[in-house]
Amino acid sequence: MPDVLPADDSPQAVAAGSSQEPGTERRVFAPSQPTEVTDPVAAETRAGHRAAGAAAPGPEARGSTPLAAITATVSLALLLAVSAASGQPQTGLALAFVGVVLAWGWPVLLRAPSPSITSAVIGVGAVAISATAGLTRTEPFLRWVPVAVAVSVIAGFFHQLLRRDGRAELTHGAATTVSGLALATVGAPLAVLPAYRHGSHYVLAAGAALGLAALAEVLGRWPLWRRWMPAVVVVVGGAGAVVVSARVDGIPVLAASLLGVLAAGISHTLRRVLLALPGADALQARIAVGATSVLVVGVVVYVLTRLYAA
Repeated sequence: MPDVLPADDSPQAVAAGSSQEPGTERRVFAPSQPTEVTDPVAAETRAGHRAAGAAAPGPEARGSTPLAAITATVSLALLLAVSAASGQPQTGLALAFVGVVLAWGWPVLLRAPSPSITSAVIGVGAVAISATAGLTRTEPFLRWVPVAVAVSVIAGFFHQLLRRDGRAELTHGAATTVSGLALATVGAPLAVLPAYRHGSHYVLAAGAALGLAALAEVLGRWPLWRRWMPAVVVVVGGAGAVVVSARVDGIPVLAASLLGVLAAGISHTLRRVLLALPGADALQARIAVGATSVLVVGVVVYVLTRLYAA
């Protein structure tokens, strides 16, 4: 009967095979399936990641917009509307406060490294950007904003270079700082609108659209409404701006409806995107989302005001 030996390519096995007697057949059987060597720690880690991914709720399972984000959006939009009626410096001060709120929770939302210093850099930069827009009293009103933005971005890069933690996640930290400053910059044009004729009325209409659209998101707690929430938000925002245009002078109905629809739609979309991030579970992150959804419409309101205001 022929010998059946396991496969072995070692030199000893080769020498033993060459010394077999003539006529003796030596067959080597390889295993039918390769044996998988699995690291128990890696397998457990992969299983944990799969379980966490299966258990993590998606955007639809999370339900409606958290009340903290809705409250922050309504409160900050109302603050800007009231400050715009008071004048340009007051609007700049209100925007500085909104920028500080953004800076407080933005690094937490994005889970950035060294969140405290990142918040400080974004907050100081947001105050500087809002101050240059609110305190410039002659045309062009926004001429000093690029300078404030450039200095703030440089300060953010210096912060990353001077970190003493080995600069782990350097790109992540720099992107968090730059994106926060970008949002503060987008909202800066709101500070100069009271200097234009009927400009404060446009800020009031935008504030009404933002606040009412955010309040309409409460309906998302019912699954029947959740599917149609983008359409509901846009309609409510446009209607709110049109109602304001009927109460004040200088805003055509077309401009008001366009302003309301764009402001409500953009802010709602941004809230849905940001609230799907893992860091949105923290309270300060949700409040920062509200500040973000107010600042992000600044350029839209500014452009429509310059196009339609007399």
